[in-house]
Amino acid sequence: MATQTQASLKQRLLTPGPTAVPPQVLQEMALPIIHHRTKQFQAIFAELSSHLQKILRTAGPVLSIAGSGTTAFEASMISLIKPGSKAITVAGGKFGERWQDIYDQYASFLNIEQIKINHDWGQGAPVDKIAQALKDNPDVSIVTVVHSETSTATASDVKAIAALTQKTDALLLVDGITSVGAMEVAMDDWGIDVLVTGSQKAMMLPPGLGYVGLGERAIKRLQEVKPGPYYNLDLRRWLKSHANNDVPFTPPVSLIRGQKVACELILKEGLDNVVTRTRRLAEGSRAAFKAMGLKLISDNPSDSVTGAYYPDGVEDSKLRGAVRDKHGVHIAGGQDGRGAKWKGKIFRISHMGFVDRDDTVAGLNAIENEFIEAGVKIEPGTAVAAFDKAHG
Repeated sequence: MATQTQASLKQRLLTPGPTAVPPQVLQEMALPIIHHRTKQFQAIFAELSSHLQKILRTAGPVLSIAGSGTTAFEASMISLIKPGSKAITVAGGKFGERWQDIYDQYASFLNIEQIKINHDWGQGAPVDKIAQALKDNPDVSIVTVVHSETSTATASDVKAIAALTQKTDALLLVDGITSVGAMEVAMDDWGIDVLVTGSQKAMMLPPGLGYVGLGERAIKRLQEVKPGPYYNLDLRRWLKSHANNDVPFTPPVSLIRGQKVACELILKEGLDNVVTRTRRLAEGSRAAFKAMGLKLISDNPSDSVTGAYYPDGVEDSKLRGAVRDKHGVHIAGGQDGRGAKWKGKIFRISHMGFVDRDDTVAGLNAIENEFIEAGVKIEPGTAVAAFDKAHG
């Protein structure tokens, strides 16, 4: 049972999803439920769809799908691949590996072959290897890549990869689940065919919605390819309803309403300003970690999330538990995958969405204090001093 002191602590959610939700969004979601087959809902949905286009920076439709980011990405993968073709799947972390696993599951149903490009965790996607794979395999119809790999706090050069795929028949499917609304990503200008994100990251909403931005080449592919052995995940159904400001199946109405408000907050601040704020928090946090003598987990860091290896002798669960119970700050640990085993070896903090300097400084103070408590030699105040110098 929590003590009175613990119970009264302000809780700061610095996990890279779910992230904190603004009070205005929570208030909107607390309003009475409305029926989704009404003009009232369609008007709300139409506004949300317009907001999402601005945030993904696309003139094309952005589908709002009930489910997680994984649901939205899986729907994109299976709806758009040509049966009998190949897919290049790039993985340098837990989530890139997940997209490989999904195609493994559907391989026999869709008669597809994967070309798996696996690279070191903490490194960006190898653009040269993708270019060579495209050159060697003209029958590739899909390329999947993660823009911001949450598990490794690493960013990849999606713009350069899109420049490659635009010269081929292959559609580029980008996992923007922790980049959209936090980092620079311009779907149309960069030539991204499909951009996917989720509600519980920089979009400042609880989990439950996935978003799929569709470019012209992707829409054309949907018209050319016959649906496979799937139903709810068929993007054609969602696209058809979207044209009428509607959804094919019962939506999470409260989340739709909340997301509209969250998008309005993002657009009011200005998307460029949000990206700058996120970058400054990330730069300050990376400087703070280095000043404490920690090694960052990424050689090409994402601005959405920052991770570092634990010093020798520091126990993951004990450290994160103390940061949570004594300071009210929630941070994330590491994950295991085929490419690396980072569970218990690293920790991560988020810079996405409804998080500011005070939240980040509180988190850094808590981490520093508990490292000192664990016997790590750090001069008190080191983290915040370094953060402020880099953050400005």
